[in-house]
Amino acid sequence: MRFIKFFFALLFLFYINISAAQAENKLKPGFDPLEYRQLLEISARQLDTPWTYATEPFPEGCKLDYRSDSLGLNNRVDFWIRDDSVGIISIRGTVSRANSWAEDFYAAMVPSTGSLIINKDFVFIYKLAESPRASVHTGWLTGLAYLSEPIITKINEYHARGIKNYLIMGHSQGGAIAYLLTSYLYYLDKERIPADINFKTYCSAPPKPGNLFYSYDYDFITRGGWALRIYNSEDWVPQTPISVQTLKDFSEVNPYSDREFLVEKMNFIDKIIFDYILGRLSRTLNDSRDLLDEYFGKMTYEYSISKFLPEFPEPIYSKDSYYYPCGVPVVLMKQPGYEEVIANQPGVPLLFKNHMIKPYYFLLNKIYFHK
Repeated sequence: MRFIKFFFALLFLFYINISAAQAENKLKPGFDPLEYRQLLEISARQLDTPWTYATEPFPEGCKLDYRSDSLGLNNRVDFWIRDDSVGIISIRGTVSRANSWAEDFYAAMVPSTGSLIINKDFVFIYKLAESPRASVHTGWLTGLAYLSEPIITKINEYHARGIKNYLIMGHSQGGAIAYLLTSYLYYLDKERIPADINFKTYCSAPPKPGNLFYSYDYDFITRGGWALRIYNSEDWVPQTPISVQTLKDFSEVNPYSDREFLVEKMNFIDKIIFDYILGRLSRTLNDSRDLLDEYFGKMTYEYSISKFLPEFPEPIYSKDSYYYPCGVPVVLMKQPGYEEVIANQPGVPLLFKNHMIKPYYFLLNKIYFHK
């Protein structure tokens, strides 16, 4: 009898511990259409661009608790609190200011681990991936640098109030920064934020944030459905930045690095022709990469970034332009009635008619809620 009582006592304690762990993490992995719809409603209230106005319903069961100043290159973060004590970190996208656009075009890459000297009083030390080959977009990393301190401060403040679960959301440029923020918080020294905080990320209409090896790392640390990438099939922004894959962007073991393997059965003339073609291909790809670095790195820094951030010295770039998408993809395919919706966006330039929150909201409702 004593053994049976002991057994049931252990079973009860096990059940209590499992229930407590489940209650602790109020987030579930995978794409949740209701969750994403609410996050779109929140993003709409960031007023991405001056021609945007929030026609979407107010996010039910949520309240805006904190809004940062516009920092650096016009970046801003909102903190919303859901009625069930889930925090929502909403990162603003591009605004119609020259410095905000400059951040997008500052597309040369820098290593995913290192430091940026923002000014004489602020050196941003960061780690976004394990691989030394991982690199990320310099402009959006700069945006993260400015937002990092208010985000860490609020996370610690809210933790004292019992908030341990967060949804990270960004649309457009905000989605690109949301990628980097997710990585940054994952690798952040646990002395800076508590270790018992859970994050789930929705990157909406996001451009590509870094190279292939950053993508590998991001998808690994968020494995199991904890990071989603949602894009409209008609939207061009998720296809950017311009990408060039050179022969050096492959994994270390690859056929292009092992010339002898490829040519061992070729005759002498074929080997000469092969070497000529491979050499010319390599030079063309490298030249294209160097051209992108020149325009979206050195020239963008000289003519734009240095004017907006005069104390920010130009960093050393990675010589990598192989941008690659990351996150679990959720495709919103074009549906009947879509053309009428994008046409009914007064003041929105043609270039952005497929990119705004309104077409994303329409497609989500049409596909998942049959509205």
